[in-house]
Amino acid sequence: MTQKKKVMIVDDHPFFIHGLERYLSAKGKYEIQSALSVSEAMALVPTFKPDLMVMDVSMAEGGGMALLRQVKDVLNVPTMFLTVQIDPEDTIEAMKLGIDGIALKDRDPEDIVKTIDALLAGEASIDPAVTERALRHSVQNPTPKLRQDDLLTSREIEIVEFVCRGQRNKEIADHFNLTEGTVKVHLHNVYRKLGVSSRAELIVKQGGLNIARA
Repeated sequence: MTQKKKVMIVDDHPFFIHGLERYLSAKGKYEIQSALSVSEAMALVPTFKPDLMVMDVSMAEGGGMALLRQVKDVLNVPTMFLTVQIDPEDTIEAMKLGIDGIALKDRDPEDIVKTIDALLAGEASIDPAVTERALRHSVQNPTPKLRQDDLLTSREIEIVEFVCRGQRNKEIADHFNLTEGTVKVHLHNVYRKLGVSSRAELIVKQGGLNIARA
């Protein structure tokens, strides 16, 4: 018998978390642990040892972003935001922190299940609507120069290197086992940090820039 995957759900709305827990448990392939706060979740992590963390963005104690930072410090497991909405700035910050998936609560429940399964299989999955808003924000609000506190992450540097070799988004996505949408978010985050607006500008700038690593 296949061992059930351990999924921790963190959300401060008891009615929602109870419904999602029942829905996922009925699938017969997940072991579910719920928590109503960041502190409760972190207290449960050492004993439950989740295979996936699913969390809301808007909660007390710093919300999902604070929990994401704490989880990434102590666990090497996929992380997912399941939320009503997420600001483009938070999407970009979550990508920098290493979020693996973002899904919206108003989607079909089976789409949410597909996202969970994708993350458990080692893939990344971000809702296209979330990706589109983040890309639009990155292009419309470029950072004029690279700041000390806004350095490129290791993954962003790797993607820049592939772009400069002439690789397209799909080829990059296939290499890193990402979706094309995730590559686009990474790439436009690079554009924002370096103050460029196209692949051509990126290649030109990279040629004369020693890219800083976070």
